[in-house]
Amino acid sequence: MRTTLSLTIGLMGLLGVALALTTGEIYRHLALDNQREAMAELIAANVVERLHQLDSDARDLGLALQNSPAFRHALETGSRENLTPLLDKAFHPPSPGATLVGLRRLLLFDGDFNLIGTSTQGGTGLDARGCPELIDLAAARQGGDRLQTLSAACLSSTGLPRYAVLVPIGAPPRSGYLQVVSDPTDPLRTLESNLGIPLKLTAPGGQPVYRSGAWPAPDAMGDTLVASYQIKTGSGQPVLTASVLRDVKTLQNKLRQTRYQVVGIAGLVTLLGVALALITLQITALRPLNALSQQLRRVQKDKAHLGEPVEAGGIAEIHQLATEFNRMSAELHLLYHTLEHMAFTDPLTHLPNRVRFHDSLEEFTRFNSHTNRPFALLLMDLDRFKAVNDTLGHHIGDLLLMEVSARLRSVLRESDVITRLDGEAISQLENKMVARLGGDEFAAVLPSVKSAADAALVARKLLLAMKEPFFIEGHRLSVGISIGIAMHPEHGNDTDTLMRRADAAMYEAKNKQLGFSIHDTTQDQNQASLV
Repeated sequence: MRTTLSLTIGLMGLLGVALALTTGEIYRHLALDNQREAMAELIAANVVERLHQLDSDARDLGLALQNSPAFRHALETGSRENLTPLLDKAFHPPSPGATLVGLRRLLLFDGDFNLIGTSTQGGTGLDARGCPELIDLAAARQGGDRLQTLSAACLSSTGLPRYAVLVPIGAPPRSGYLQVVSDPTDPLRTLESNLGIPLKLTAPGGQPVYRSGAWPAPDAMGDTLVASYQIKTGSGQPVLTASVLRDVKTLQNKLRQTRYQVVGIAGLVTLLGVALALITLQITALRPLNALSQQLRRVQKDKAHLGEPVEAGGIAEIHQLATEFNRMSAELHLLYHTLEHMAFTDPLTHLPNRVRFHDSLEEFTRFNSHTNRPFALLLMDLDRFKAVNDTLGHHIGDLLLMEVSARLRSVLRESDVITRLDGEAISQLENKMVARLGGDEFAAVLPSVKSAADAALVARKLLLAMKEPFFIEGHRLSVGISIGIAMHPEHGNDTDTLMRRADAAMYEAKNKQLGFSIHDTTQDQNQASLV
C-alpha cells in the first residue's frame, strides 16, 4: 500500500513537474510574443509617424511652389520649359532645413492627370508617371475628394522602395497635382537613434537597404527578439520591411530561472506530499490494519484471545472494519466456547466428559512427572444404579445422575468445566477435579493429596455423602458408590497405567463391597485372571 501510494503520488508529482515545465514554456512563448507585439506596435507607430511627416512635408512643398509667382505664371501658361527649372529649384530651397528628406522626383499633372512637367534632379528608375497606382487612385476620385492629399507606397523599376504624395495645387481652370516622390528609407533610419535599438530595412526579396551596425550576425541571434512592420502598396504588395531587434537574453535567463524554481518547488511539494500521505496512511490505515493483523496472529496461536476487542481508529472505513472485526471476534469467541463446552462437557451433569478428562489427566500426569509431585486418581462407579433405571426409567436415572454429580462436586469443590490445563493452570489447582466418564462412572483427580491415607480420607467423605438418600420426584432412592484409588507416581507415571490400576482397585471395592480400595499388586493379578 505504501509503495502503491508513493508511486501514485510520485507519478502525480512527475505530471505536475511536466505540467510546470509545459506551463513555463508556454508562459515563455507568451512573454516573448507579448514583447514582440509591443515592439511591432512601437515600430508601426513610428513608421506611420514618419510617413505622415512625409505627407506633411509634401503639402508644405506644394504650398511653397504655389506661393511662387514664377511657378503660378508657368502653370497658368502651361510652359513646360519654365516648369522644369522651377521643379529642379525645389531640390535646393533657400533654407537647408526646408528640404524634404529623401526627395527623389517631382512630377506635375494637370487636372486630367496628364503629365505637364517633371524634375530632372533626383533618382532614376521611376515610371513616367511616378507611382502609377497613386495616379489611378486619384483619377478614380470624384467631387471634393479630388482636393484631398493622397499618398501611396510603390516600387521603382529597380525594385527600390518609394513613397509618393499627390498634392492638389493651383485653382480652376488651371489647377493640377504635384506628385512628390521620396525614398522612405531616409526618414526611417532615424528610428534607430530615436528608439535606441538596432534597425534593419529590407526591400522585397530580402535585399537589405539599410542595416544598423549593431545588428548581429545570423548565428548570434539566439537570444534576440525581432519585430517587423511592412509598408505595402494599395494592392497589398510589400514595398519595405522595417525590423527592430531587442536582446532578450536577460529576460530568457529570468524565465529559465523561474522555470527551474517552479520545477524545484513542484518537486519539493511532491516529496512533502508523499511524506504527508505516508504519515497519514500510517495513522489512518496501516496502524489500525496492523492492530487487526496482530490480533489475528494472536488468535491463531491461542484461541483464548478470541473476543478481545481491538481499539482501531483511523478513517471511518477502517473504524467500521474494526467494529465488524470485534463483533465477529465476539461471536466466534462465543461459538468457540459453546463448541468447546459441547465437545468436552457431559450434557447431563455438566461435568467434564471422558475425552476432556483423559486429555487433562494426560497433561496433568506429564507435568507432574517432571517434578515427581504426588496426586491421587479416583475412579467411581454407582451401586444399584441399574436397578433404578430398570424400575423407574431413564428419566429418573438421569435426574439421579445429576444429583450424584452435584454431591461429588460439593465434596471435591471443583468448577463445572475445566477447559484448559496448561502449566500455569495446573500450578494453581488447589483442590480437585471431577468428571463423568459415561453411564454411572465418574472420575476425579486429587492434586493436593500427598499420600494414600489422604486419598482414603477423601474417599470416606464421598462415601459418607452418598449414604444420604436422594429424593427425586417423590422417590426415595439410596445408591452407593465404589471407589478405586491409584497414586502417582507410586502406582504409575503414565495415564494408561494409572487408569488401569485405579479401575482394578474400583473392581476390587465393588466385588468385595469395600466402598473404596487403594491399588495393590494383587488386584492386577485378579484383573488379569478375569480377562
